[in-house]
Amino acid sequence: MKKRSAAQIYVYVLMLIIGFVWIYPLFLIFFNSLKPYRDIMIHFLDLPSVWDFSRYADVWVRLDFPKLFLNTIIYTISSVFLTVLLASLAAYKLSRTKTKYSTVVFILIIIPMMVPFQTYMISMIQVAKQLNMLGNRLGYIIVQTGLLMPLAVFLFHGFVKTVPRELDECAYIDGASRLRTFFAIILPLLTPIAITVAIIDALAVWNDILINLLVAGAKQELLNIQIALYTRFSAEQSDWGTALPGIVISIAPNILFFVFMQKYIVKGITAGAIKG
Repeated sequence: MKKRSAAQIYVYVLMLIIGFVWIYPLFLIFFNSLKPYRDIMIHFLDLPSVWDFSRYADVWVRLDFPKLFLNTIIYTISSVFLTVLLASLAAYKLSRTKTKYSTVVFILIIIPMMVPFQTYMISMIQVAKQLNMLGNRLGYIIVQTGLLMPLAVFLFHGFVKTVPRELDECAYIDGASRLRTFFAIILPLLTPIAITVAIIDALAVWNDILINLLVAGAKQELLNIQIALYTRFSAEQSDWGTALPGIVISIAPNILFFVFMQKYIVKGITAGAIKG
C-alpha cells in the first residue's frame, strides 16, 4: 500500500511540474503586461518592480475593447448557434437514412477534417468573393459556420446512432412530422454532445485570426479581438506595451469559460461512448 501511495505522489509531482511548464508562458504574459516597454525588452523574465494596472485601462480605451468584444461575441454566438443547429439536423438525417448516397454525403462533409485548411483556403475565398461574402459580418459568420460543420457533423452523427429508432417510430405513429420529432424528442437527447460541440466551436471562433483576416479584411468595424491585437502588434513596430495587456484581456474570458465548461466536454464525449 505504501508503494502505491509513493507512486501516486510521484505522478502528482510530475503532473504539477508539467502543468507549471505549460502555464509558465501565461504568467510571463501577465507579469510583463504590467511593465513599461523598456523593462519588457531588458528584464522579460523578472517580476515587475511596480504593479501598474493603469496600462489595462489605457489599452481598453485605445483599442476600443467594448466594440471588439461586441463583434467577437456576435461572431461566436451566431456561428455556434448555426453550427449546432445545422450539424445536428444533417447528422440526424444522414444517420437515419441508410443508403449509399447518405454515406457518400457524410464522407464529403467530413473530408475537410482530413486535409489542411491551406489546401482549399484560396478556393474558398474566391467562392466567398463571388457570393459577396467578403467584407461583411454575415459573410464571416457563414464562412466560419461552414468551416466548423465537418467536425460538428462527425460528432453528432456518432451520437445520433446511439438514439433508438423506436423513438422516431413512436413519434410518427402519434402524427408528429420529422422536424417536430427531431426538435421535440431527438434534440433534447443530444444535449451532451451539443454542449460539447458548442464549447469547442466557441473557443475556435473566439481565438480565430486567419478567417477574420481573410473575410473581414482590414475593416476596423468588423475586426474581432484577436485580429485587432495582431494588427496592432504587427503594424506598430512590435508594440509589446500595448499587445501584452490586450492579450491578457482577450484570453481571460477564454480561460474562465473553459474552466467552468470543461466538465461538459468530458460528459458529452463519455456519454456517447457509454451509449455506444
